[in-house]
Formats: sequence, C-alpha cells, structure tokens
Amino acid sequence: PWPTERRPVPPRETPPAPRVDLSDVRRALVIRHRAGGDLLLSTPALRALKRGLPSAAVEVLTARGMSEILRGNPDIDRVLEFDRRSFSAQAALYAKLLRGGYDLVLDMVSNPRSAVMTALTRSRIRVGYDLDGRRYAYTLRVPREPVGSRGPKLRYAPEAALDLVRAIGLPPRGLELTFRLAADARSRMDRWLEESGLLDRPIVACLASGSWPSKTWPAARFAASMDALRDEASALWIWGPGEETLARECRAATRGRSAVAPPTGWQDLAALLSRCSLLLSNDSGPKHLAVALEVPTVTIFGPTHPVTWHPPGGPHAAIVAEGLQCLHCNETSCPLPGDGHMRCMRDVTVEAVVEACRTRLRLDAGRIACESR
Repeated sequence: PWPTERRPVPPRETPPAPRVDLSDVRRALVIRHRAGGDLLLSTPALRALKRGLPSAAVEVLTARGMSEILRGNPDIDRVLEFDRRSFSAQAALYAKLLRGGYDLVLDMVSNPRSAVMTALTRSRIRVGYDLDGRRYAYTLRVPREPVGSRGPKLRYAPEAALDLVRAIGLPPRGLELTFRLAADARSRMDRWLEESGLLDRPIVACLASGSWPSKTWPAARFAASMDALRDEASALWIWGPGEETLARECRAATRGRSAVAPPTGWQDLAALLSRCSLLLSNDSGPKHLAVALEVPTVTIFGPTHPVTWHPPGGPHAAIVAEGLQCLHCNETSCPLPGDGHMRCMRDVTVEAVVEACRTRLRLDAGRIACESR
C-alpha cells in the first residue's frame, strides 16, 4: 500500500517435524502476562497455534487490563485476566490451574511465577524456555535465543514466541501483529477528535515518555520536533499512567495546533492512532500497537536494539545515534557517568527525527493520493 516502500514477503518455511503428539489436544493455554507490547508481539505465535490446531480451544492468560489487546482476535477463544497485586486473585487462579483441563501449555514468559503456573496445570505437554530454575516446569524446553559463532542471533521479537510453536511441530503463519479495533472505541475517539478540531489535516501522535529512563529521549526535543512540523501536521500528545503532566508540558512548549489525548485504554488508544499519519515515540508498547494498525512510526532507539524491537519491513524508521560502543546495552538506567551519561539518547538530533517524520508524512500523503484515484 505504500508507494515507495514495500513490506518484504517472509520466506515460506518448511513445516518442522512434529516433536510431540498433538492429536488429542482439545484445550491449550498460552501464558503471556507481562507488558502490553510483549503481548502484541506474541500474536503471530497465537495465530500459528490456532491455525495449526483449529479444533482446539486456545486460551490466553494475561494481566489485568490487557484483554483489550486481544478483544476480537480470531485466534483466541478465551482470555483469562488476573491481578498480580491481589492475593485473592492469584489464589483463585492457582486453584483453577490446579484443577487442570489443559492438554497443552505454552509459557511465553518463563519467569519464576509463570513457571509455577505452568507446573500447576499438570498438562501432558508444557513448553517453555530453557532457563535456570524453571526447567522443572516444562516437558519441552526451548532455547531462549538462537546462538551462533558470535553469540546470540538478533531477530524480530515475535520469533521468540514462535519458537515455542515451532517446538511442537507447527509452522509460523507470518510475522504480522494482530489487533482488532472495536467499533465502539472508533466512534468514541472519532467524536473526541472532531471536537478537538484535529481532523482537517495530518495528525502526528507523539509519545514523549518511556518505561525505562535509559530509553527516553529528552521531552524538550519531542516538543521541538513537533514545533518544526507545525506547518505540516497537528500534534496529538498521547500518554500512559502517570504521564499526563509530561504530555501537557510538551503541548505547552509548542506553537502549532495540538491536543493532549484523553485517558485511554488499549482500544481507545488504537482508535486514536488509527486516525494518525504517524507515531513518533521512544521504543514502547504504543509503537507496537501502531505497527499492528499499519500506522507509520519513527522510533528512537538507544539501549534496546531495533533489530529486535522494530519490524523488518513497512513504513517505519528507527533512529539511532551511530558510533557509540555502549549502544544496545539493555540497561534500564544509564550506568555511565559524566559526558557518557545517556549519550545514546542525547546524540539523537532533532533534525534527524524531523527529517524521518517528514519522509513518513510524504509517504502517507502519496498513499492517500493513490487511494483517492
């Protein structure tokens, strides 16, 4: 759909030889109870599982508030939510898992908590990553990352979840992320956008916050970038829990037309993003949501690696401060003192980000022109 960039067609994979007997699998449980972005990145594995076991009921265990991400997903029959902060909710969940009933469990987290959950099911087939202290929970253990002669091989994050599906003999069905936008969310946010006066020209959604201090570009530079684009697009400042003040400060620092998004869950956020020409952000969950919605993205990377957290194709740009030995350290807080502190973020210029945004805005304008003919 994009006039100058085409999403590469993934190579057709030969189905792996089955390692387990799946003939009696009628009920499967997938454990993926962490961040929303990680849940989105697991949807290619859910698709492969459902296509490979069409007669089985696929259930997903996730954290409270995450079911919105899976609402309407055709590859899932049931979503189980639990509150990690509630002892009673956890006790009820563990009792349910102890009652069994699952023929297959895929633990896509494989941390100590999820390993216990997996073991409690006593399922005949329990698949997880081969990690110290968790192997006991699984009947089939999978390497967390493939390793080559030079160490771990980098690849797009959905591949890790797909490894669990491959391990039981089912082939992947593409790397596209799945998200179904609900009609009520679209109507609700369309009304809000119309009242905000943003629908008469392109909108750039901007997320200046980040889950790690080390992967957060200075908020003042987000504001400067949107100010530079004020003649080309309106700005929509999006935010998550505890981030509204920052979004309002960014809006106040710009002179162009802009608005701060209302409080949103995943569905409302998706409805807003679906009306945008671009998302500018740090490496974050909303970035993966934009990718799932086929909204172009410009993402600033530092401690995390774009090969892992950036789609291999499509109208997406990854901005990196080249030439630093400390890049992609995966540290949540920068450990370097003095001039080295946060260099991976500080060395990314406003000019580089604005140019990447302008390129994506031109692509979007060309796509719209093609569709209107």
